Amino acid sequence: MQLRLENGCTIHCSAGNCFLLALGFWVALTVESLAGLKIYYIRHAEAGHNVKEEWESVRKKDWPSFVGDQEKFTPRGEIQRTEAIRKLERYDFDFIAVSPMWRTRHTILPYLKATKTKAEIWPELHEMYVSSIIVSPDLPKHRGEILGKGDRIEIPDAEARYFTLRKDGTREFELPEFKNGHVEKEAETAAARVILQRVADMIGERFGSDDSILLVGHGSSGRGLLRFLLHDRLSGYPGITNAGVWMVEQQPDGRFELMIYNDVPLKRNK
Repeated sequence: MQLRLENGCTIHCSAGNCFLLALGFWVALTVESLAGLKIYYIRHAEAGHNVKEEWESVRKKDWPSFVGDQEKFTPRGEIQRTEAIRKLERYDFDFIAVSPMWRTRHTILPYLKATKTKAEIWPELHEMYVSSIIVSPDLPKHRGEILGKGDRIEIPDAEARYFTLRKDGTREFELPEFKNGHVEKEAETAAARVILQRVADMIGERFGSDDSILLVGHGSSGRGLLRFLLHDRLSGYPGITNAGVWMVEQQPDGRFELMIYNDVPLKRNK
């Protein structure tokens, strides 16, 4: 008995084996067709505030101008943002959203220029502290308004060709002020969950199983979003490296599975 494939090749096999082979090919094609929404996330390149601790033992007058400055990249950061172009060009994105902060916009800007694409500013991607208790079922519900209560977002004229604002995203969020302590930590994380839920809702409302999107953000908030999507504290995982990429893929049952972390593939990338 012969089994003829779509590419024109013919396999000689017994009736039983041909059935099993055909079933295997069908399963493989079905699994491929069920590939779900892919969410890529890249943290900004290394900026001056990221290396401030490294320079604490040096007299401040001897610091390079970038040290401690959130709106200047370190020499290593400049290399990272250049390398990010090649890193991201391996993927096809249907949409890009970016935190409104200078360091995130300017991390992705070279890629946008190289690919002649635009990104949408999402104030919800702004940096914030998100603890691992974000996944706790006992986390209290935050009361009060957060979204759209902060400063107005302005896109510099020089960047207007590459970034757009949502009609409902022209202002930053504003977190309540909390003191240190366990109770305050819970309250702070509960407030952060409101913002992460908004990110998840927008993704669910605007994108489907055939889409691949890129989010450009920060360390703590990016790790918090990943915990939120996976319902996992991510114990044992290091922080997101500067210009590091993670990716999750939605499964047929709706849950997300971690496929890439800090640029390292964890599972077979479909």
